[in-house]
Amino acid sequence: MGTLTYDQEMDQLIRESPMLFVISAGNGDAEGKGYDIDALPMYPASCTADNIISVGNLLFDGSLDESSNYGAVSVDIAAPGTYILSTVPGGYGFMTGTSMAAPMVTGTAALIYSCRTDLDLTGVREAILGSARKMEGLEGKVATGGMLDAWGAITWGR
Repeated sequence: MGTLTYDQEMDQLIRESPMLFVISAGNGDAEGKGYDIDALPMYPASCTADNIISVGNLLFDGSLDESSNYGAVSVDIAAPGTYILSTVPGGYGFMTGTSMAAPMVTGTAALIYSCRTDLDLTGVREAILGSARKMEGLEGKVATGGMLDAWGAITWGR
């Protein structure tokens, strides 16, 4: 889900929720070319609530997929999202996009919640973003300058 139109009610609902929202950054323009959502916001990925993690899509080599939206402010982290086996009508298929990358972060958040009962929502978000593995190609493209590191997130602060 993504829109170029800001919705104050949606923003308020997210902001006031006690939940962590992991949101895909979007898959580019009409031609499928990723763009800077700091300059042309995509919602809800561009919302600024403290309980959001916005996610870009990484290729196999760790570079941002050409179709992935990015933003040094609006996109927090990148995760694998290319050629991911998923369910499709009638079975399974390979899919690509930020909607495949976001579940990687969601799964990591679930792992943290299950084994790190000392962390609250803010702590889980901090662990995921603070443990991001820095990558040269992501500098200036995502706020953390890095990719998801599940083990680093689980062991964050220990």
